[in-house]
Amino acid sequence: MQPPPLALTPEMSARLTRFAVLVSDAAYEAAAEELAACRKLCDKLPGRPKTAADLIEGMDRMLGYVRDREQLLEDAVDRLDSSHEELSRLGRQLKIENAALKSQLRQNFSPARVIGASPRMARVLQLAQRVAETTVNVLITGETGTGKEMVAKVVHYSGRRRHGPFMAVNCTAVPETLFESEFFGIEKGVATGVEKRRGIIEGACGGTLFLDEIGDMSEASQAKILRVLELGEVTPVGGRGPVSVDLRLVSATNRDLRQDIETGRFRRDLFYRIKVVHLELPPLRERADDIPLLAENFLATFARNMGRGKLVFSKRAREALMEYAWPGNIRELENEVERAVALAYTETIHVEDLSRDVRNAKARRPQPAAETFRPAAEVGRLRALEREAIEACLAECSGNRTQAARKLGISRESLRRKLKLLYPAAGDEAAEVGDDPDAGAAAVVLRPGSFRDD
Repeated sequence: MQPPPLALTPEMSARLTRFAVLVSDAAYEAAAEELAACRKLCDKLPGRPKTAADLIEGMDRMLGYVRDREQLLEDAVDRLDSSHEELSRLGRQLKIENAALKSQLRQNFSPARVIGASPRMARVLQLAQRVAETTVNVLITGETGTGKEMVAKVVHYSGRRRHGPFMAVNCTAVPETLFESEFFGIEKGVATGVEKRRGIIEGACGGTLFLDEIGDMSEASQAKILRVLELGEVTPVGGRGPVSVDLRLVSATNRDLRQDIETGRFRRDLFYRIKVVHLELPPLRERADDIPLLAENFLATFARNMGRGKLVFSKRAREALMEYAWPGNIRELENEVERAVALAYTETIHVEDLSRDVRNAKARRPQPAAETFRPAAEVGRLRALEREAIEACLAECSGNRTQAARKLGISRESLRRKLKLLYPAAGDEAAEVGDDPDAGAAAVVLRPGSFRDD
């Protein structure tokens, strides 16, 4: 059965055609007017044909749907624009805050802000500041609590890599079974539910990787770190190829690594890779002049954090702090002052507010010999440290002066002058790897013609 023909007049057909054109042009108000005119024309037709009326009503509903959809799209676009503006604002704010935080970090960990008046600590900070402008690897040794990570941050935030990340890792906190995935990263799909994750080493690119307690790293892990230092690349677990990395390694330990080398606990080749420059931090008992300075700084910090106002040490409390040997070094002193601030009843920290070990230390602590500063001797020590750094770098670069100078962050001519100053008897002659049994492959002695400039 054929459907009944539409009873449309020529004027109605023309208006419906214009209606369709106006809808396609998003001129919805004009389209609604054309449809209203068609409805009036339909009402004037004899018997008001149902098919024509149904067509007009259907088009009216369609127009309503189109207008609603258009409004939803406009609202969505407005929300997206608003979100984009908010994200842009937050992005600008984050950049400003990030720059401010980095500036604050550089100030907090500048050598001038590090508390230390003793000659030994002054020498360490002076060398740390000098090595900060280079890219050579640094080994920091010292007892637990002497501030090795703080010095590592001084090296990072005072040097050319200060704009990059500072990644600190305690080697004892990473299980052997997770070493590769944590340090090298892992690709998606290696195991069920595993997502792609960047490793610690790749995350430190452009900055500094600080490996604390490296002396406690297993021999297998030592070999993997050595390979990264030799090749300058890592291969993520499940990865198809290596990823280049550019970082500076600062390592720290409270162990005697030379002794560990003799017992086979630590790799000799890794030792000379990480110890291009060696910073040895003195224990707090050997820098007694710094104890009151550190204690006053901790006192002000904890008093402010606990809302205690201004606090001071009594004379007897100050003397007790000076008499104690501090086997836990700066960390123990910090904890002691925090405890005293928390327990003190008045604005003065009395000796009774200190722990029993500190109160009873005077009778059993031997008096250390006074440390004196001899300018000539200190210059000699700094020269020896500089010579040690140059020799280690030359050994690592197989005697190539150009590569060694680049690694040390100085010009080749500057390196030549330093060599001439450090080895006046050899003049401009070169260095080669020696056969010192204690220094292994990194011992460098001057012999004619052993430097290479290419």
